[in-house]
Amino acid sequence: MANIKAIIMPKWGLEMVEGTLAKWHVAEGQPVDQGQPIMDVETEKIANEVEADVGGVLRRVADEGSVVPVGGLLGVIAAKDASEGDVQSFIKNYRSEAVGRVEALSSNTANATEAKPEASAGSYGSAPVAAEASDDDESGSGKRASPRAKKLAESLGVDINKVPSDGNRISDRDVQAYFDSLPKDAAPAEDAPAGKVRATPRVKLLAKKLGVDLAEVTGSGSNGRITESDVKAYADETGGPLNEDVRSTPAVRKLAKELGIDLARVQGSGRNGRITKEDVEAAAAAPKAAPAAAAPSAYVPGVNPHTVEALNSMRKTIARRLTEAKQNIPHIYLTVDVELDRLLARRQKYNAANDGKASVNDFIIRASGLALKHVPKMNVQYHDDGLHFFKHADISMAVSLEGGLITPIIRAADMKTVAEIAAETKDLAARARAGKLKMDEIQGGTFSISNMGMLGIRSFDAVINPPQGAILAVGKGEERIIARNGSPAVATMMTVTLSCDHRAIDGALGAKFLEVFKELCEEPLALVL
Repeated sequence: MANIKAIIMPKWGLEMVEGTLAKWHVAEGQPVDQGQPIMDVETEKIANEVEADVGGVLRRVADEGSVVPVGGLLGVIAAKDASEGDVQSFIKNYRSEAVGRVEALSSNTANATEAKPEASAGSYGSAPVAAEASDDDESGSGKRASPRAKKLAESLGVDINKVPSDGNRISDRDVQAYFDSLPKDAAPAEDAPAGKVRATPRVKLLAKKLGVDLAEVTGSGSNGRITESDVKAYADETGGPLNEDVRSTPAVRKLAKELGIDLARVQGSGRNGRITKEDVEAAAAAPKAAPAAAAPSAYVPGVNPHTVEALNSMRKTIARRLTEAKQNIPHIYLTVDVELDRLLARRQKYNAANDGKASVNDFIIRASGLALKHVPKMNVQYHDDGLHFFKHADISMAVSLEGGLITPIIRAADMKTVAEIAAETKDLAARARAGKLKMDEIQGGTFSISNMGMLGIRSFDAVINPPQGAILAVGKGEERIIARNGSPAVATMMTVTLSCDHRAIDGALGAKFLEVFKELCEEPLALVL
């Protein structure tokens, strides 16, 4: 039998239990080469391209926007001589496994359902099977189901009472395996609870935005799943996408399209200004008014047009972690003003003598690393088992992305020169914006720096990134009038605010760190040695 390889949801990091298939780069049935990027996977912490382990022909299983548990089947890469029957048999018999990479499985394995692919042994070692939540719920079939299993079953349109399991508890892997085993031509209603449809949360959000009733849409995806393309096609067929300036149903939009009525100019008589069929018919019967200079868009009293942008995994993680940080960490804030003129002069001289150009932020990272070396009790993480103190300063630097914020790490910043830091920050920032960072490049920092000075912010309070003990918020450098020897003078000043976890860092300790940091910035010779 021809060789067929499984494409599964990879495990990036110990805490990852599921991921989102954000985008396919290769069309269904198209050939792929080994090492070719085939899809984008988005997790709570990172978004990255996934490359093909082998060459062959791509067969998709999961749709874009699908949230799939680690080890869940996303697609297969089949040899060119593989028949459609071989591919479908492989997909039907595949059993999801929580593993640590995109795993290759051969269709001629003696028992595909019992295959136990090994986890990738990267910097984390062998990846463990994801643990199930302890707060189980009854499934109604005499077995218990984890919350993740119930959530996945609902998103896939699967009746959890029909899901078999090896033990007394139904896991999300059992749900995924059962869904994968369903034949392509199975009617959704046969395996979905009454009133449920097979669609991902992203598809449901799109349908809501376009005013489409998913119960009226025929799914073209795996096992009758409704895809984004199905929703868009149905919306176009029934009169086009919902105009953000009006409220109407697909049937009303279809009628308006047939009668040549612009719904943006129709006053709705329904509830909350909703446009009804009668409103459209009345607009069609009304005499045509002479063209007049009208407002750019019609105003519907009581209706404020808006759009809804779904939260991506990164934004959800930011919201969750920052909420937890503010609720659970007793923050203490310490602020000092730093004179930058000597540092700026030293930077100018340094850049003139070196090929690579260092930014002020590179000098700040260097100063922070040295300050952490001088005040080692500041280089700390707070954990339930105690305070973890680190020998080297692994400094996380905040990088703004279109969908949120990410913090790549400058490892051992206390041991690196300004030139090494400058090269590393440029590389990390570029790869962060391109979605090319590895998990170990964003996890495990001991101290954070958030620099908003380039955005014109004078000062701000940053939220601690747990389990780190502190974060330094850096404002812009600007000329200010200061007192020097009893007389006014002009100097370039920068305000920095240190946020400390008061459980790990006392005010006096934070003040000592700022004292050393300030001295290094104002007498910057040590930064370039």
